[in-house]
Amino acid sequence: MNPKSLVTIGKLATCAALSTLFCWASSGCNRYGYVANADAEAQSLVAQKSNNPRWAIDNFNIDVNPRSRYYDTYDPVKPPMPPDDPYSHRYMHMVDNKKGWSHWGRNGIRPILENPRWLEELYQHSEVTEQGEIMLDLDDSVRLAILQSPDYQQQLETIYLSSLDVSTERFRFDVQFFGGNFTQFEHLGQERAGGESSKLRLDNGLEMNRRFATAGEFLVGIANSTVWEFAGPNRGVTTSILNFGLVQPILRAGGRVIALEQLTIAERTLLANLRAYAQYRQGFYTQVAFGELGVAGPQRRGGFFGGTGLTGFTGQGSGGFGGVGDATGFGRGFNANGAGGAGASGSGFAGGGAGTVGGFLGLLQQLQQIRNTQDSLSAQERTLDLLEANLDAGLIDIAQVDQFRQNIETERANLLQAHNNLETALDTFKRSTLGLPPNLPIALNDELIQKFKLTDPATTQTQVAIEEYISQFGDLPHIPTLEDLQMSIQDVDSLQHQVDTRVSEIPQDLQKLESVTPTRTLEMTESERGLFERDKDRLIEEVDDLESRNDANRENVEKLAGQIGQVEPNIVADQLVARLVEMKNLVSELGLIEARARIEQINVQRVYLTPEQALEIARANRLDWMNNRASLVDTWRLIEYNANALKSNLTIAFSGDLQTLGENPAQFRSQTGSLRASVQFDPPLTRLVERNSFRQQLIEYQQDRRDLIQFDDSVFADLRASLRTLEQLRLNLEIQRRAVVIAIRRVDQTREALSAPVAPAEPGQPALSLGPTAAQNLLFALSDLRNTQNNLMSVWLNYEANRMRLYRQLGIMQIDQEGIWIDTPLDLRPPETSEEIELPPAVPMEWLQEGFFELPEEAEVEETESTDLAQPASPEPPLWRVDRWLARLLPQGKENVSAPPKPSAYSDQVAIVDQPKSPADEALVAPLPESYEIEVSRERRYTNSEIQQMLQQMRARKEGEQPAAPLFPLENG
Repeated sequence: MNPKSLVTIGKLATCAALSTLFCWASSGCNRYGYVANADAEAQSLVAQKSNNPRWAIDNFNIDVNPRSRYYDTYDPVKPPMPPDDPYSHRYMHMVDNKKGWSHWGRNGIRPILENPRWLEELYQHSEVTEQGEIMLDLDDSVRLAILQSPDYQQQLETIYLSSLDVSTERFRFDVQFFGGNFTQFEHLGQERAGGESSKLRLDNGLEMNRRFATAGEFLVGIANSTVWEFAGPNRGVTTSILNFGLVQPILRAGGRVIALEQLTIAERTLLANLRAYAQYRQGFYTQVAFGELGVAGPQRRGGFFGGTGLTGFTGQGSGGFGGVGDATGFGRGFNANGAGGAGASGSGFAGGGAGTVGGFLGLLQQLQQIRNTQDSLSAQERTLDLLEANLDAGLIDIAQVDQFRQNIETERANLLQAHNNLETALDTFKRSTLGLPPNLPIALNDELIQKFKLTDPATTQTQVAIEEYISQFGDLPHIPTLEDLQMSIQDVDSLQHQVDTRVSEIPQDLQKLESVTPTRTLEMTESERGLFERDKDRLIEEVDDLESRNDANRENVEKLAGQIGQVEPNIVADQLVARLVEMKNLVSELGLIEARARIEQINVQRVYLTPEQALEIARANRLDWMNNRASLVDTWRLIEYNANALKSNLTIAFSGDLQTLGENPAQFRSQTGSLRASVQFDPPLTRLVERNSFRQQLIEYQQDRRDLIQFDDSVFADLRASLRTLEQLRLNLEIQRRAVVIAIRRVDQTREALSAPVAPAEPGQPALSLGPTAAQNLLFALSDLRNTQNNLMSVWLNYEANRMRLYRQLGIMQIDQEGIWIDTPLDLRPPETSEEIELPPAVPMEWLQEGFFELPEEAEVEETESTDLAQPASPEPPLWRVDRWLARLLPQGKENVSAPPKPSAYSDQVAIVDQPKSPADEALVAPLPESYEIEVSRERRYTNSEIQQMLQQMRARKEGEQPAAPLFPLENG
C-alpha cells in the first residue's frame, strides 16, 4: 500500500470517528436533560387532566420538601452508593473470580440515608414545649404527616409514573425518526484470492416511522453507502436508495378499536388517578384524625414486570393463560369497596360508651382516660385516711378497708398499663402515620378535649387542701393554745380565700352555658326545652345559694378571729372545724355545679340528611364512583377488542424504493425504482385461543357489572349505617350527659355518708356502724364516675369521627391546600313554610264527655288489634278511640288522595293507608264517595267536612235520631 493511500485512509477514518462522536454528543445522552424533559412532560399531562377543581393538581411535581426527613441532599440523578452489607459488597468487585466494574464508587458513598438537617428544620418550624417536646394538635399533625409521610409521597409518584405511561402511548403515534452510521474497514493480505486490497465502507441511514389511529403504519427511509477500494486504481462507489412502505390491517388487528385501546386506557387511568388522589387526601385526613384511611389511592395500570406503558397488553382483563393478569388490572380497575363502614372498633370501659377511636383523636381519648383514672385514684387515696379513721373508731370493719386498699392497688396497676398503652400508641402514630422516628418527643395539644375536664383542677386542689388541713387540725391538743388557734385562723383564712376565688369564677361557666343555650335548645322538643330551662334556672339558684352560704361562712371565720382569747379555746376549735367542714361542703357542691354547667356545653353538630338524599349526594360527588363507572366501561370496551381477534386477517401492504445512478448520491431516477402491492388473507380456521379470550372477556364484563351494582348497594348500606350511628351517638350523648351528673352526685353523697357523724349508741347497746357496704358504695360510685366520664368522651369523639367518615363517604369532604378539612354544616331540611293551616271547628265539651259512638263489631275488631294503641282507663274524653276508628276506615289506594310527606331519617311518618294492621282492618276498608285529603303522621289531620259529618253522627246518636248517611259506608252492615 502506497503512502498516499494510507494518508487517505487516515483522513477517512478520522472523519468517520469525528462524525460518530458528533452523533453521540448531539443525541442528547444527558441524564439531567432526560429527567428534566420527563418532569416537564409529566407536569403538562397532569395539567391537561386537571380540568375540574374537584381533582385538579396545581404545579404538579414529585420533589420532596427540603424540610422532610426523606429529602435527599445528594444529587438525585447521580446518587452516591448507600451503605452496603460488607459481605455482599465484595461481590461487586469480584464475582466468580471475575473482576467487577471498578467505577461503582465514582459518585461517592453516603454515610446516612435520611436528611441530616430534618430535625433542626422540624424544631424551627414547630411549637416546642419547655421540655423540648414538639407540640401537636390535629391540624399540625396533618401538616406534619403530609410533609413526612412516605405513603403520601408515593401517591404523587404513582401519578407521575401513570403520566409516563400516557407519554409512552402517545409516543407510539408520533412521527419517530431513526438514523445511524456504520463504518467498516477491511484489509485482505497478499496471499488472499485477488491479491492484497483494502476497503473502507461508510453506511448512513435516516428513517421516519408513523403509526396511524387505524392501526396502519407508514415508513419512509433513505440510505447512503460509500465504498472505497484501495487496490489497483483506488476507486470508490457511492449509492443511495429511497424507500417507503405502508401496511394497513383491514379486519383482524385493524381499526381504531385496536390501535387506540392502549392509549385510551392510559389516558383514562391518569384521569382516574387524579380523582383517586383527591379522594386519598380526604382519607389521609381521616387516617390522621381517627385512624381510618377508607379509600384506595392512585394505582398504576401500566408497567407489567417493571416496564412502562402497557407492555404485555393482550386485551384480557384479569386472568387466563393469554392475559396479563391482575398485575396490571387492565379493564379490572373496579373497586368494590364501600370506602369505610359505620361505627368504630373497640369497646368502651363500661356499658353505654361508644368504644375507642384511633389516630390523633384516639391519643387524646387515651390521655383523658388516664386523667380520669388518676382523679379516681387520687379520690380513693384521700378517702382511705377517712376509712382508716372510721376503722379505728369501730365504725367500719377491716374487710371493707382491705377491699378499698386492694382496689387502690388494682387502680395503680391499671394506670401503669394505661400509660404503657399510650406510649405504644404514640410510637405507632409517629412511625406509621407521621413517618417520624418513634423516639421523637412530642406533646399532645389537648384543647379539643378541654371540655371534658368537668371540674376545674384548681377546685380539686382546693378540696384536697381543705381535707388535708382538717386531718392536720385533728392532731392538735383537745384544748389548743392561743398560738395554735391564731395560726389556725390564718390558715383557715387562706383556705377561705381560695374558696372565694373558686366561687367568683362560677359565673363564667354560667355565661358560657348561656352562650351555647340557643344551639343546645335548637334540636330539642318543647318538653325537652322546658326541662333544660328548668335545670338551668335551678343551677342559677344553686349558685346564688352557694354564694350566700360562702359569704356567711367568711363572716363566721372573721368573727372567730375576734373571739380568740375571749372564748374558751376548745369552743373556738370546734367552730373552726365547723367552718372547715362547711368549706369542704361548699367546694364539693361547687365541683358539682361546675360539672353540670360544663357538661351542658358539650354539643355536636347534627346532620340533617335522609339515606336517599345521602345516596344521591354520594352518587354525584364520590370520585371513586366515577372511576368505577369508567372502569366498567373499560371492561366493556375490551369485548370489542377481543372480538376483533376472531376475524379473518386481511392486510394490505404497499412498498417501493428508488435508487441513484452513477456516482452522484442524489441522482434518483424513476428507471431505477420499484413498486410493490400485496394482499394477505388468513381465514379464521383456527381461533380457539381467541375464542377463549373473547368468552373470558364477556364473563368478566358481567362480573364487573354485578360488582358495580353491589358497589351501589354497599355504599347505600354504609350511608344508612352511618346515619343511624350518628343519630344513635347523638341520643347517647344526652344519656351519658345525665349519667355523669348522676355519678358525680353519687360520689358526693357517699362521701358525705362516710364523713357524717354517727349517733351515739343507746346505753347497753353496741356502737353503731356505717353499714356493711359503706366502702363498697363509694368504690362503685367512683368507678361509675370514671366510666361515665370516659363514656361521655367516647360518644362525642366517635360522633365526630363518624361525621368525618360520613363526609368522606358522601364525597363532599373539602380539603384545603394544606390538607386541612374545611368543616361545613350539612343541613338538608326543607325550609319551613309560613302557610297558615285551617283549624278545625271547636268540639262541644258535652259531646266529648259522652265518649264515642260504637262501631259494629267493635269488640271483635279490638281483639285482633295490636296492643300498641291500648290506653289506660281515664276520666278524660277518649278521643284516641275516634282517632283509631278513623285510622281503620281509611281507604286503600283511592284516587285524589294527597300523599303524605316522604319519610325522613329522623321521623317515623307512616301512612296507615299503606299498612293495614290486620285482615280484620282490611275488611273494614270501603271507598269514599268523594275526594278527601289526609296526612298521617304523629298528628293526624282531617278535613273540616269530615269532622263536621262526624259531629253530626255523634249529635244524632246522642239525641236518638237516625243519622244521615255515614261518612264511611260499611259493607256487610
